[in-house]
Amino acid sequence: MDRMFPASLIRSCFEVFTGIGSGLQNRLYEHGIFDWQDLIHLPSETEKKLEELSFPSFRLLREEIPVLEENYKNKNYLFFAERLPDIELWRLWEEFPHIFCYLDIETTGISEDSIVTVASYFLDGGIHTFQRGKNLEFMLDDMISRLILVSYNGKRFDVPFLEKEFRQKIPNIHLDLMNLLHSMGIKGGLKKSEILLGLERPESVQKIDGKMAPLLWQTYQEFDHKESLDLLVEYNREDTRNLEKILKEVVRRKREVLSSFQNSPGLW
Repeated sequence: MDRMFPASLIRSCFEVFTGIGSGLQNRLYEHGIFDWQDLIHLPSETEKKLEELSFPSFRLLREEIPVLEENYKNKNYLFFAERLPDIELWRLWEEFPHIFCYLDIETTGISEDSIVTVASYFLDGGIHTFQRGKNLEFMLDDMISRLILVSYNGKRFDVPFLEKEFRQKIPNIHLDLMNLLHSMGIKGGLKKSEILLGLERPESVQKIDGKMAPLLWQTYQEFDHKESLDLLVEYNREDTRNLEKILKEVVRRKREVLSSFQNSPGLW
């Protein structure tokens, strides 16, 4: 099985099988197993060696392959999204970019009584922005549950704030880029992560951060200073759009590691 990873990042994932986690997946990679079909043609000596490492029954794993193949053929992304660990959802991006909904919000602070001021989501190339006192109440209307949310620290911040704002649960599967980037050794917040990934922001919003955003809203509210609101909206929209750029760069780096895995076992 001396060949490179297949074109599909989904097919090179074994965590969609029952009982396979990242550690056992690494073991398969180290033994030159890069595609679901490789499990069918597995040499008996390799199979015996892997079963000694607490692998599930390969007979049972093979029984799952027709179901995986059928859902892959039918482009049933939700089937795989529900089976993948959240941190592995990046594998769906190359084949299903239109299902990723990038989300970012601004608030008056981080306390219990803080409120959402501006929020945006970026979906299939279009940016949608919502503002308190204008159209915020319509934000969830088009954010259907079949979309995969993408955020930075959104599981602990954005989503809880929105659920409190709208008094309803947001059921979407959620890829939190903070957790994914941390697993790759990229830490320090969204702005620092962008720098480490080689991404640049427009000069007009480079100096704005999470601490300044509430002040912009306060200035707008107290003095009807529209320029402060415009800057806050621009900052929020830039945050939101950049989430797609981050995910795209993450996928590129992940694919690069996958492609070199045969020559560098243990990197993954």
